[in-house]
Amino acid sequence: MRALLSLMCLASACSLAAGSLLLGLGDQATPPYKLGDATLPATRPGVAVELLQRAAANCDVSMRIKLLPGTRMLKELESGDLDAAGMLSYTAERAAYAAYPLQNGKPNEAQRLATLSYVLYARQGHRLLWDGNTLQGLTRKVGTNLGWSINLDLERLGIPAEPVSSVEQNFMKLQAGRIDAYATHEPLGDSYLSRHDGLNLVKLQPPLVAKPYYLIFSRSYAARNPVLASCLWRQVGTLRDKLYQQRMHDYLD
Repeated sequence: MRALLSLMCLASACSLAAGSLLLGLGDQATPPYKLGDATLPATRPGVAVELLQRAAANCDVSMRIKLLPGTRMLKELESGDLDAAGMLSYTAERAAYAAYPLQNGKPNEAQRLATLSYVLYARQGHRLLWDGNTLQGLTRKVGTNLGWSINLDLERLGIPAEPVSSVEQNFMKLQAGRIDAYATHEPLGDSYLSRHDGLNLVKLQPPLVAKPYYLIFSRSYAARNPVLASCLWRQVGTLRDKLYQQRMHDYLD
């Protein structure tokens, strides 16, 4: 792979900095895909993090990871302070400043990092009715995270949202009755509640939406390093299913 990549770089005039990558990830744990909040565990960082590390090694890329709040991560990607960001779904707004793996002009789900569901959490004894299309019984807004794509989905569904900066803040507001529900990633929400079993909260089904999540690059990095970007996307698609099958059991405790 290294020899092939070198030949491809010579043919496409890769930049001298093509072997390095500063990758942004969100600072909230999303088990089993990304573990840890402010820091990544050394031995079990998450299966998606392991996938990215393996892809980088196969493409001869020296990758550094920077953990950031979601909104700040997107701003640094847009400004070019980050080369790439991981575990982000597709939106037209992000596509204006970031490069996604594409096939026939659309995001290539075969090269996704993962597929995640957003679900609603509510207080026990709630009177909400959610059928997958309509949410009835709201007297207060639904909590969300700033900058997350679920805000656009709720707007499309006509559901009023109240974004704040953190998962914990949303769950505390929900427990206190300041919002009627909280919409977040299912693995993240389930993990938080498993560690805070004193909260009287329940999960609603069906999911709000299920989305593929990608490795995306800043426009400037992708323009300078098209061969490396393509290599990383291909490796993610090639390695994902087998690596997850092999490693997922280590994240189930």
